[in-house]
Formats: sequence, C-alpha cells, structure tokens
Amino acid sequence: MTADKAEKEALAKAYISELIGEPLDADAVKLLSSKGYIDSRNRLTDSGRSNITVVMAGGVFDIIHPGHVYFLRKAKELGDVLVVVVARDINVLRFKGVQPIHNESLRRELVSAIRYVDAAILGDESDLMKTVERVRPDIIALGYDQVHDERWLEEESRKRGLSVRIVRLDTPYPNIKSRNIKSDPRFGQF
Repeated sequence: MTADKAEKEALAKAYISELIGEPLDADAVKLLSSKGYIDSRNRLTDSGRSNITVVMAGGVFDIIHPGHVYFLRKAKELGDVLVVVVARDINVLRFKGVQPIHNESLRRELVSAIRYVDAAILGDESDLMKTVERVRPDIIALGYDQVHDERWLEEESRKRGLSVRIVRLDTPYPNIKSRNIKSDPRFGQF
C-alpha cells in the first residue's frame, strides 16, 4: 500500500518522534494506526517505514552560509525526511584540528532552524556508523567536498543490515566555506 501526501506527512512525524524520543500527536496516531503504519507503541511498522524516504546529511555547520543552505535544500529534495547530523565538538577538533566557534548544542539548534531540516541531531562521539544505524537512512547525502568515501559508507551500512544509497551533491558556491569566511580579515570585524 502506498501512502498519500497526508499519510506521508504523518509518517514523517512518526519517524521523527521515534528518532528524537518525543510523543506522536493524537491525529497522526489515529491516521497511522488505522492504516497499520504504526504499532501499539506508536513505532513505525515495516509497512509504515517503507512508505517514506529518509535522507541523512551531516557536517560541522559552524558558520551557516549559502553553501550549507543549498546543500540542505538539495538533500531534502531527495526524500521525505531530512535528518541532519551535526558533528560533535570533540570530532571537529579531532578531524579539523580546531575548536568550532559555536558549541555543538548551538550548532544543532541553528541547523534545526533551517526550514528544509526535519530533525537535527548530534552525531556519535566515536563512530560515524553508530549514527547511521540510529537514523537508518535510505539515502546519505554528501557535500561536494566532504571527505567520506562513498564505497566505504555503502559497505559498512550493508554489514549492519542497512541498504543505503550514497548521493554526492554539487554546489554553485565552491568558494564559500566556513574556513574561508574565518580566514577573511573582515571576519573579526563582525
């Protein structure tokens, strides 16, 4: 059975409520229960989950700029639900060698305010794949310059019983990067 638009919206709410641990609203429960899309604990059934496409994207998002907004808009266009994973402070330091300007909680809050984002969560501190297992995406959207290896992500997902498609997105803003903004002499004037 294929879900209609109202059902897909309710399924997206159910997915997000399950992901972030918040209760599902009564109208969504009523609609989804009647279709067998959620169980007695208001968790998505296999039928319910198969009717939505979940896209996962990630990054540091220290200084939100047009490249980020473009990336998240294009990622959202790939599916019904966009979950954005915000890098933990410890991982930013580990992989980029610098502390972010904004802490992880603030960066998550900023990302969640972008209209294309259905849920923003913090990533795992030690294992990217634990976050992939938690989100269970159908698609992982990568930015044009992200260092993740598509084949490795697909293989590691498959080892964990997940069928994930990796999509590398382009950008019309290749020179707009947080690091370039931070190194611009005008940055300190703001």
